[in-house]
This record gives sequence, C-alpha cells and structure tokens, in this order.
Amino acid sequence: MASDRFSLLFYRTCLAGCLLGAVATLYFLGGLAGHLRHPILNFGAAAAVVAAFLFFLYAFFAIMPQKSRLGLLIWALSLAILLIEAALGLLPPTARDELTHHLAVPRLYAGAGRIFDVPFAPYSYYPMLLEMLYTPWILWGWDWVPKLIHGLFGFLTGLLLYAYLSRRLSPVYGLLGFFIFIFTPAILRLSHWAYVDLGLIFYSTAALLCLLQWIEGRELRMENGEWRIANGERSIPNPQFAIRNSFRNPQSAIRHFQFRWLVLAGLSAGLAVATKPNGLLALLLLFLLFLLFSAREAGRSQRRLFTDAVLFVLLALLPAIPWWLKNMYWTGNPWFPFFTSLLGGGSGGGGSAGGAGGPALGIFTQRELLYGESWWQIVALPLRVFFVGQDDQPQYFDGVLNPMLILFLPWAFKGKWLGEKRFLFAFALLYFLYALFLTELRIRYILPIVPPLVILLVYGIHNIYLRIVRPSVLFTALVLLVALNGIYLGYHLRTVSPGAYLLGRESREVYLSRMLPEYPAIRYINQQLSSGAKIYFLFIGRRVYYCQRAYFHDGGEYPAVFLQIIRGAQNGEEVLTGLQKKGITHLLVRVDLILRFLANNFTQRDGEIWSQFQARHLKLLFEQRGYAVYQIRSGA
Repeated sequence: MASDRFSLLFYRTCLAGCLLGAVATLYFLGGLAGHLRHPILNFGAAAAVVAAFLFFLYAFFAIMPQKSRLGLLIWALSLAILLIEAALGLLPPTARDELTHHLAVPRLYAGAGRIFDVPFAPYSYYPMLLEMLYTPWILWGWDWVPKLIHGLFGFLTGLLLYAYLSRRLSPVYGLLGFFIFIFTPAILRLSHWAYVDLGLIFYSTAALLCLLQWIEGRELRMENGEWRIANGERSIPNPQFAIRNSFRNPQSAIRHFQFRWLVLAGLSAGLAVATKPNGLLALLLLFLLFLLFSAREAGRSQRRLFTDAVLFVLLALLPAIPWWLKNMYWTGNPWFPFFTSLLGGGSGGGGSAGGAGGPALGIFTQRELLYGESWWQIVALPLRVFFVGQDDQPQYFDGVLNPMLILFLPWAFKGKWLGEKRFLFAFALLYFLYALFLTELRIRYILPIVPPLVILLVYGIHNIYLRIVRPSVLFTALVLLVALNGIYLGYHLRTVSPGAYLLGRESREVYLSRMLPEYPAIRYINQQLSSGAKIYFLFIGRRVYYCQRAYFHDGGEYPAVFLQIIRGAQNGEEVLTGLQKKGITHLLVRVDLILRFLANNFTQRDGEIWSQFQARHLKLLFEQRGYAVYQIRSGA
C-alpha cells in the first residue's frame, strides 16, 4: 500500500541519518586514538557520505510524479533548487563560521593527524559530529565537499517531511512540504555552507516524527482482522511496514512496531546533541513531550512508562557521551565552555572563552540597550522573526524566514490527527521560547522549529483547499508568498556572484580575494613567512581557515590576551616578552578596528607602553584593504 511505501521511505531516511552519525562517531573515536590519517577510517567515512548521497538521489527521482501536473511542477521546482544549491556548493568556503570553526578546527586535526585540545578556541569543545564527516575531505584538499554534505542533511530533512505528509495527506502535499522547506530563505542560505545547523534540524525532526510514529503505534488495535486507529478515525489494513501478518499475536506486532520507532527517536535525539549544543534543548523538549503524551494514555502502567522513558534516555545519551567524556578529560567539565560557574573547567591554554556562554543580559534588556527597541517591538519578537529578518544584521535576527510559516496556522488544527498537530506545535513553540530567553535571538538558533511549522502549514493549506469556494485565491496567495523566497534567492545570488568562478573565468585565489578582504594578507603570510612563524590574529573575526602557518587568537570577540599583556607590562620590552612566551612572531590586524580599540580602551599609560613596543619591535611587512601584517622583532 501507499502508506506502507511512505513509511518505508521515512524509516530508511531516518536510518541513513543514524548510520551517518554512527560513522562520524567512529571517526571521532579513531581521531582521538591518533588514526585520523588512516586510509580505512577516511575512506569509510567518505563511503558513508557517498552512499547517503546516492540514497537521496534515488529517493528524490523515485518520487517524481507520473500523472499529476501540479506534483510534477513542484518536483521540477525542487529539482531546480537542488541544482542551484549544488552549484553554489562548489564555491570555495567564505562564510564566517566555516572559516572560524566548522572547517578551521577540522583542518587543525587533519594537519596533526589526530584530535587534540585547542584551548584558545572554546567552540572546539562543542560536539562536532558533522565536522567529523568533513575532515577526510579537508585532509584531501576538497574543502567544497563539506558544503554539499551539510546541504545533504537539509535535503534528507525534506525527505522526512515528504514521507510524513504523503502518508498523512497525499504525495502532492508531501512534495509541497519538501519544496517549501528547502526553499525557505534561511535553509537556502545554509544548504551551501559547511555549517552544522541542517544536521541539527535533521536529527531533531527525525526524533520528533519518530516519536509521533511511536505514539501512533500505541493507538493501533486489531479489529475484525484489520488494523485500526484506536479512536476510529480511519481504517488501516496494514499501516506500517514493521507490522507484518507473520505476527500471530497482534500485541507482539505492536510492541515490535513501537520498539523500532522508539530506538530511532532516541538515537536521533542523541545525534542532535552530538551535532550542536542546541541539541540539548531539543532533547529536553522531546523528553518532556514524550513523558506528557505517554502519561496521558489511559490504562498505561507506570512500569511501562518508566521502561520506555529509560530506554529513550539511554539511547539519546549513547551518541553524546563520547563528546562529554572528551571534554571531561580535557577540562574537567563535560559541557565546557558552558556551566563554568557551576562545574568549572578550562585547560589553561591562555585562551578566553568569552562569549561562549551566551549574553549575560536578558533578551529584553539586551535588545533595548543595543538596538533601542521599544516595549512593543520586543513583545512582538515572536512575529517579527517571520516578517523582518535580514542576513548579517543581528538586530534583525541575522537570517530570513517567511511569514507563510505562521500565516496558515489558524487553519491547521482542523480535521484529523489533532494530537499530532498539537505535539508538533508544542515542540515548535517551546523550542522558540526557550531559545528566545536562553540566548541571543538569531534565525539559525531557532531553525529546528521550521520542519514542524512546515507540516502545520501544509495541513493548513489542505484544510483551506477543502473548504474554499475559489481555490484560485489560495493558489495566488501561495504563489505571492513563495515569490518572496525567489526574490531572496535572486538577491543572494547577486551577493555571492558565483558565475565567473563556476564558468572558469576566475581562479580560486581571485574569487577569495574578492569575497574576503583579509585574504590578500593571509595569502602573503602563507607565501612569504617561514614555516616556523606563529600569527596572532587581532580583530579578524577569528577567520583563520586559510592560514597555513601556526596561529593564535582570543577565545571571544574581545582581545583579552592582547590587553592583558599590555596592562601587565611596565614597558615595551615586557610586551615583547609576553608575546614571545606564547611563541608569537607576527601580528595580523584589521587596522581601523585596532585603532578604535586603542582609543577607547587604553589609558595614557597603556598607550605609552604600546607606543614603545610598536616603535621598537614592530615592522610592517604588508598592508592591503585595511589589513596589515607586522613582524615582531627582538631588537630595536
């Protein structure tokens, strides 16, 4: 049956994600053991990624509609988006967090052939599941492949939505959910960056929907030789591929069905934790909703509830424990750089973890002080994130969604599957509220709410279509709202301007020099400085990925080490000594920002000491586009 086919697709997609997570975990353990350059380890990880790509391609082309013109149109538009994302994924990495974290730290590991402590980079203590899949390709010099891997997790999330909605409604609605998700501006942008957010979205969505499958299994009953939902909403002769006629005992069939989905839900939740710190929030909410919906079932024994809860938690902890043990061994705090006031932690590497733990001020006070927002603007934040987002503007959430994600919510909660709809909405709402109050509000931090909102959006469209007198009005509204995403895509393409590079008219070096103002200075360092040089990055935003020499930077945005050395010195010679103790031979600075910092933060005494050091021990080697390279000299 069709529902059986979609359940099988959903199961295989979840399984593909879990297998990728398992391979990445094994790669991590091998890297800790010092085998990061072992061919079996690297080719095994690469083979898993290639297999996942092939699975997605097979599944995507297998769902191409044969008869429905509307379905074929949506499928063709989705294919166009996938091709655009694949082309953009071939560009050299230029996004900020690629250069500071998601590619920079794996490059350090690849260079050393092992995973080691990087105390000056607090984000190196974050769980890095997806980065493990990136590392072999960085080792081989194919740093564009991680961008495609990250996009793959987004496309697999689209498959989850397609399978779920196709089973609940129809394949056309499933394709609509797939298309809306991958065409959401924030998802569009991330799908060709080597970040990890799409991995978190995939695993949290898989865990969420697997829990819904598990709940449905508890509601199944055998009546007159056929399976039926307990509340009588509809008849399902063989609703899930996991329930076979070979089970003589219907209760055994249901337990087998439930066990599979509970295992996948727990593992997926744990892999979300191993992907990004925000995964802890997803796990907490999933567990709370798990307990809530389990406890509401009439006649459910406390023993069974306790057993299921323990199994879910143990499975969720399994992928996360290796990362926590690594941090525990290195810093004494399994969740470092978080909870340091409670658990302590730190490896004494001289780095500052500033900024790692989130803002000290509450979200309302912070926005009032930073952006001068009025009380009504702050209260309207939950709506504003869908209407006024802008890329690279922290005040406007550093990202773009689409208002259609919430405009159809009032019509979603009609018809069947009300329990599932409430479950999806509860997860999205609670995740948003927790993220709102726990950290600075940015679109990337709340993206796990997008898949459940897409599902509710499609439900809303379906319900309106069934009741509206003139469907053309609905189609026109949808086209206009989707067109907003098309406008965004056009603007984004103009920003990254990929044509010259993709057509071979522009070299990698020229493209990077055009896109990254600091790249000419970094290229000078790579070409002109000796292999024994060590560079202190000041006000470069920690964008160190392309630097091929040893380097150091502060853990946060604030140059704490630089200021500490200046204020702890009595003269310029002691500044020289402080930098030499850290092995620093050169400085790479953004000139305008360091001058502003000196003017705003240095006392007269600090300024005199800095002037002595600059006059006697700094030699300008290179300056271009506002970035300068200085050599630190021992003699005057």
